[in-house]
Amino acid sequence: MKKSLVIILIIVFLTIVGIVLYSTREKTVTNREDLYEKAEEYLISLEQPQYVLETKESIPDYDISDFKVFTNIQKLGIKQKRNQFYVYVWAEVQSYYVQDNQLVGNSGNAGPRKIVIENDEVIDYIKPEDGTEYAESVKKIFPKDIRDKMENLNFDNQKIQEEVNAYYSYILEK
Repeated sequence: MKKSLVIILIIVFLTIVGIVLYSTREKTVTNREDLYEKAEEYLISLEQPQYVLETKESIPDYDISDFKVFTNIQKLGIKQKRNQFYVYVWAEVQSYYVQDNQLVGNSGNAGPRKIVIENDEVIDYIKPEDGTEYAESVKKIFPKDIRDKMENLNFDNQKIQEEVNAYYSYILEK
């Protein structure tokens, strides 16, 4: 009798442990394409004009116009763990504005990103470390299947430049 009770308790315990472990692992999600748009909107929201100064003592010329952010987002996958979604992308983000009738490159960055979304709001944004820490941080941030997609990525480096040329043609053709 005691032996069968112990066996039943062990089975119940192992079942609970299995359920807990299964519920805490990342699961691939295929029906939330809208989260890529949220991730892209968030990356765009991080961009702000950085005014060109002649010298350190110069006062910024706030008379700028036509600030625009351009993105090239490659979708790498979405995973879910509990109530959080992890949106994995390779993102290129560049921004420009017009100042004194000249096109000014404001800022730009590119690389893999992990955007954490909970309750349809971005709650975290993670990118790899720079320099010698890059490779190790990529391993920590991105699951193996996402890293594999990053290695085989066919990224269009000209997409943003073509969009910039078309959008700012009124300046560039002068």
